Amino acid sequence: MLKYTEIALSHLEVPNETALCIYLSGCLHRCEHCHYPELQLPDYGDDLSAHYADIVDLYRSQATCVCFLGEGKCGSEEKDEFGGFASYAQAKGLKTCLYSGRDVEIEPWMQVFDYLKLGSYQPSRGPLSCPSTNQRMFRKNGDAFFDITSLFWR
Repeated sequence: MLKYTEIALSHLEVPNETALCIYLSGCLHRCEHCHYPELQLPDYGDDLSAHYADIVDLYRSQATCVCFLGEGKCGSEEKDEFGGFASYAQAKGLKTCLYSGRDVEIEPWMQVFDYLKLGSYQPSRGPLSCPSTNQRMFRKNGDAFFDITSLFWR
């Protein structure tokens, strides 16, 4: 079960979008210099499925994209939940984004999102805004994802 700790609107997380950011707890990563260590707590926050529709409906007129910051425990239950959450937002005319801290290639279940941020934060490489970053941001166009990380390097 995905749990969220807070929500916020941001113009920074997804290029050319106003993102409704949903911070998810249960992060399994222990990134050095984690900017939000509370997200590592396994049962911190409220059940997202109980509030998701209300949150999206409330912010729909202000956002163009729903951005999930984290994957929770990233088990099969969470992956199924993401599919439903993405479908709901897209049916309301919103794009969707997943910020994953894992160092992985795009996985089949991630195809439901319009944007993906992949990669752990490595202090020596810097964040997305640094050209030397190991992290990558992708935008979906049709059935393919394209690397748009350089849009953060302005």
